[in-house]
Amino acid sequence: NNNMKETLKQKIFFVYPPSLIMNREDRCQQPTDELNIIPPLPPVDMMSLSAIAKKRGYDTVFKDYSIKNETVYDFLRDLRVYKPDFLVLNVASTTLEKDLSILAQAKDLLDDTVVIVKGAVFNFNSYQIMQQYPEIDIALRGEIEPAFDEIIQYKDFRTIDGITYQIDNKIISTQNREIPKDLDYLPNLDRDLIDNQIYVRPDTKKPQTIIRVSKGCPNHCFFCLATPLNGKTVRYRSTKKILEEIKECITKYNIKDFIFWSDLFTYDKGWVQRLCKEIIDNGYKINFSVNTRIDTIDDETLSSLKKAGCNLISVGIESGCQEILDKIGKRTTLEQIRTTISKIKKAKIQIYAYYVIGLPWESKETIERTFKFAKELNTEFASFYTATALMGTKFYDFVIKNRLGEINNEKPYTYPSVKSYSLTSDEIYKYNKKMNKDYYLRPSYILKMAMQINSLIKLKTYYDTFIKFLKKS
Repeated sequence: NNNMKETLKQKIFFVYPPSLIMNREDRCQQPTDELNIIPPLPPVDMMSLSAIAKKRGYDTVFKDYSIKNETVYDFLRDLRVYKPDFLVLNVASTTLEKDLSILAQAKDLLDDTVVIVKGAVFNFNSYQIMQQYPEIDIALRGEIEPAFDEIIQYKDFRTIDGITYQIDNKIISTQNREIPKDLDYLPNLDRDLIDNQIYVRPDTKKPQTIIRVSKGCPNHCFFCLATPLNGKTVRYRSTKKILEEIKECITKYNIKDFIFWSDLFTYDKGWVQRLCKEIIDNGYKINFSVNTRIDTIDDETLSSLKKAGCNLISVGIESGCQEILDKIGKRTTLEQIRTTISKIKKAKIQIYAYYVIGLPWESKETIERTFKFAKELNTEFASFYTATALMGTKFYDFVIKNRLGEINNEKPYTYPSVKSYSLTSDEIYKYNKKMNKDYYLRPSYILKMAMQINSLIKLKTYYDTFIKFLKKS
């Protein structure tokens, strides 16, 4: 049987299930929004696994059933036609039940297809989930590429670290795979797997893609999965590998807009300086966005980023209440935030600020202080999320220990997963809707953004978004 597997051209079907339209990368599981401030992002993990599979001689196909509002029947139709040897499902923690509900029918249809699942939740709860969903053959844990590569080579499951598998009605977890120190093992993403024109910058509508540059974060914030998933050590890809991928995107796909994907991009300022210098020295005229922490960026780094093409920096502000920042271990102060935001503005780089409301200590007063602070900072873009207790975070453990209620993640990032000590979930939800609307409908904000319009496309985009806000209100 194994000899036959090796000689036939095999197929792998990568799937985003018919569920909520989401960006499903493990650290950053969030739904896209109808206002298009949070656009759909390319399926990075699927593209990475596809690159590995193609090197092993497989045919690969990807389908996102959520983005086109397709149903389980569309999925089963495609499954019947494609008849894959492996089905790889990307599962979000917040939509787990809906995502996995399609598997029973899939297994009835193609019993010989090996079902592989990946997603953050399997790092912490794979055994229990696989008890509930016996259709799952293998769950990937940790960094998924090395284990996947060994699976599709038909290596003995017992020898593959970082998986949980079912065999003869038994569920077996192998040991955790050691975290690779060198990220250059990651392949360039298989961009032939997708329609690159679907994934665009919200403001210019130009194709935009992701390049992975680093993993790991030493800070381990209260509600964040970055450290539990990727470790405390920040590991970078070499600038050589990143430049290779940039060149491929420009020459093969005519893509010049990038998100440099990392848990903490600006941790190593020397590495950032080298990358920026090489982008400039190679004459690449690109635009890119990065993320940062308030306490890891300075004027010199900002100057280099701007010269290399950085047009947007994302930063987690979280709260305008110092007491909450202290309780979640953010290790930043409101004054530090003001200073850093001022520096980024001075460098003429746009800012996307993230806030979260509904943490255990949230009250009406702390929410009002956060919104007042957000208006004071007045960044170009802002999102106000409701607190989601994802399995694997300190927040999740805190909720269980302090009995803050049953965790409900059915409406991720729009409806809080739990109440706070002084506010109900419904109250937090209402504040969240109001903050997201009121921030963007301020006359001063509208004037500020109108002054930045420099193309007809941007004018149309901003106008359409404004009208959608008015309709929502």
